[in-house]
Amino acid sequence: MCKTAITGWGMISEMGSTESDILNSWDSRKKPSGGEIDFSHSLDPRKIRRMGRFRRMCAAVTDNCLKMSGCEKGDNTGIIMNTDYGSINLNIEFGRLLPTPELASPMDFANTVSNAALGNVALYFGLKGPSTLLMGSNALSYSMRQVEKKRDNAIVVCGGDEYCGPVASTAVKKFCGDVISEGVAGVVVESEDSAREIYGRILGDAETGIGFSPLYQSGRDVVSAYSRVIKKALRKAELEAEDIDLVLLSNIAQSSVSEDEKTAVNEIFGSRCEVINARDMLGESFGASAVSSVILGSVLVKNKRYSKVLVLGTEMSGTVEAFVLGE
Repeated sequence: MCKTAITGWGMISEMGSTESDILNSWDSRKKPSGGEIDFSHSLDPRKIRRMGRFRRMCAAVTDNCLKMSGCEKGDNTGIIMNTDYGSINLNIEFGRLLPTPELASPMDFANTVSNAALGNVALYFGLKGPSTLLMGSNALSYSMRQVEKKRDNAIVVCGGDEYCGPVASTAVKKFCGDVISEGVAGVVVESEDSAREIYGRILGDAETGIGFSPLYQSGRDVVSAYSRVIKKALRKAELEAEDIDLVLLSNIAQSSVSEDEKTAVNEIFGSRCEVINARDMLGESFGASAVSSVILGSVLVKNKRYSKVLVLGTEMSGTVEAFVLGE
């Protein structure tokens, strides 16, 4: 059985940012409103004055993760981040300034680099462990492998994207049906042996690729891909389908693979457990989606709403992932 502990978390989402917020949103089945989300933080104003909004969101979430986990900052604590679009609004604004070179400063350019948020957060908190930016991929399983390789590693896994009007407009026209929101979500993963405090456990995980981006392309039937990751994650957790109380679907932006995901879940679980589309409450938050769903599932398990939860994720790159959560 995989011995990965979630020792801290933080989230900016449509469901809120605290355990009570999330439970209240769950109980009321609160619908997302879309657009930008107000968030608070206790970051040093002097150190974040050059950070754009997306980077401040990532820093605020990381701050909450580290405070909850109590893990030591330094050589063994790293950060692995996943985003679909990065600082997209700064990129668009910089592009508008390019025709007038005297207005396009080098500092503006530096802020548009995809891994700027990762670098800012690592420097702010002094995180010197594994540090990687992934674009539209499975940061959580990747981080779990780093912990397995070096058991005294603690990894902040941060996934997120800020709201961007042009992206939202395109997504609504292409897919319809989903509320386009934003979010940043982070968890600290550690070896169970090294963890001081354990909030929740990832009992098993699995991932595979479907060979195309479900956000931008239509592809072949991928029921078998979802079936494989579900069954592999269950095997690693040493559980059977009947042990699962809740499945959280990824249902990525009403894309072509959503029905295949539902078909695979129905074939494996039937009517034995509850099946919920996480995006019905979180909205479409792109790079934050999978980690947000894992936090949601962990909160529900921690508060005895469910015993075992299976979370599905579908990334922009075409990576399909499954996580089994338990106490």
